[in-house]
Amino acid sequence: MHIVLPLVIGVVLALLLIRFARTRGGLGARRIYAIGLFVTALLYVLLAAIGGATREWLAIEGLGVLIYGSAAWIGVRRWPRALALGWAAHVLWDLLLHLNGPAALYTPDWWPWFCLSFDLIVAGAVFQDE
Repeated sequence: MHIVLPLVIGVVLALLLIRFARTRGGLGARRIYAIGLFVTALLYVLLAAIGGATREWLAIEGLGVLIYGSAAWIGVRRWPRALALGWAAHVLWDLLLHLNGPAALYTPDWWPWFCLSFDLIVAGAVFQDE
């Protein structure tokens, strides 16, 4: 039960984002997916700051913003598949660093599970849409 609810909420919210993005179509949808990817990365900086993470981990989360922000920018401007790859790669960020890794100290227990379902479904939708 501890894992199921965040997974289900991630699915529901991902489907809502996809529906919203698809109403915009083409470039509009890519922009929505890109903003979502960038905001998702920013949320980790916020979690780190609120959770009292070290400067090192704040910098690592900031690097995530740079990585996923770049994928978002490239996905909108040049290569839409970069968005899908960014969302899919974000799953690894969640699981490797925030589930049981060093960043789990300031990340809610449910967060990586929520992101797992959300990120994978959005990545699949972006691949499908392009």
